[in-house]
Amino acid sequence: MNTIRIEQYQNGQETLIHQLIKKVYDEFVSIDYGEEGNQFFYDWIQPSRIADRQRNQINLWVAFVDLKIVGMIEFRDNKFISLLFVDKEYQGQGIAKGLFDESLKEIIRRDSKLNKFYVHASPYSIPIYKKLGFIETDKMQEENGIKYLPMELTINK
Repeated sequence: MNTIRIEQYQNGQETLIHQLIKKVYDEFVSIDYGEEGNQFFYDWIQPSRIADRQRNQINLWVAFVDLKIVGMIEFRDNKFISLLFVDKEYQGQGIAKGLFDESLKEIIRRDSKLNKFYVHASPYSIPIYKKLGFIETDKMQEENGIKYLPMELTINK
C-alpha cells in the first residue's frame, strides 16, 4: 500500500494539478457533457485560473504518493466543493475521503460555525459523494453545458 501525504496547495503546483484533473475528467466525466460543457470546464481548470483562485486564501489540497500528485480537492467560499479528482491508478484507496477530511479540518478551523457543505456532483461522481455522506437536494440540472446533481452534507459537531 502506498503512503499518501495530503498538503495544502503551494504556488507552482497548478500545472501538475491541471494535468491530473484533465486526465481523470477526460476518462470518466467528459463523456456526460457536450462541447459547451467540456470547454467551460477546461477553461475553469487552466493552471492560471487554479493559481488565481488560491491568491487570497488557499482552498485546494493535494494528495501525493512520493512526489507524484495523485488527487486534489478545491473548495469555493469554504463550503462548496468545486473540484475533487483522484488518479485512476489510485482510486478506491480512500484518497478522496482523506482529501475531504483533511480539507474539512482546516475549513472548520477557519470558521467553526460551518456545518453544511455543498457540491454540484457530476453524474460520474454521485456515488463517491454519497459514500462521503452527501445527500441529494434536487433533481439533475444543467448549466453552461455541465450536468450536475445538487447535494449537501450536514456535519454534526
